[in-house]
Amino acid sequence: MLAEDDRQLILKCRDMQEQAYLALMRRYEGYIYRLCHSFAGNREDALDLTQETFIKVFASLDSYQLSRPFKPWLRRIAVNNCINFLQKQTASPLFLDQPMADGNLNLGDTIASGEDLFKEVEWQEIGRFLKEAIGKLPQAYGLLLVLRHQEGMSYQEIADETGVPLGTVKTHLFRARAALRRELAVYYGWEV
Repeated sequence: MLAEDDRQLILKCRDMQEQAYLALMRRYEGYIYRLCHSFAGNREDALDLTQETFIKVFASLDSYQLSRPFKPWLRRIAVNNCINFLQKQTASPLFLDQPMADGNLNLGDTIASGEDLFKEVEWQEIGRFLKEAIGKLPQAYGLLLVLRHQEGMSYQEIADETGVPLGTVKTHLFRARAALRRELAVYYGWEV
């Protein structure tokens, strides 16, 4: 038996059929979780964002146009949800002697030593820096960077999904990358 297509599931969801809600959620929850995790950076927030996304999706299904592809509509809700989450976040410093959630260990107790430690810390620092630098960009630039470099979408796919003209997508991505290069140069003390 073939799996029901999205359109059929959405029609059943609109008729309040619980099994259709579950089937639609199961179909996309992994994809939405990975997308949310790329924004949030941790499992707990990604799970919360995934749940919030599906709540918003199911609450908005009546406004979804059945003639349009479902996945881009779903992705847009998830990305907007993640952007709102990031805007509400406040940076809090992390200390090695800060107790972890279970209260038994400090963060410093759980870290490996040697060259692996250096590489891991360096990658984490670069990740934090990039997340922070992308957060400083205009929202449109950050969204386009995620769609291009994390989602692997082509310029044309981005233009089609966002409704932004193709030339503008290219220009905004060029400017976003240039801004990130400038931030990296300042951060690492490189000459621009």
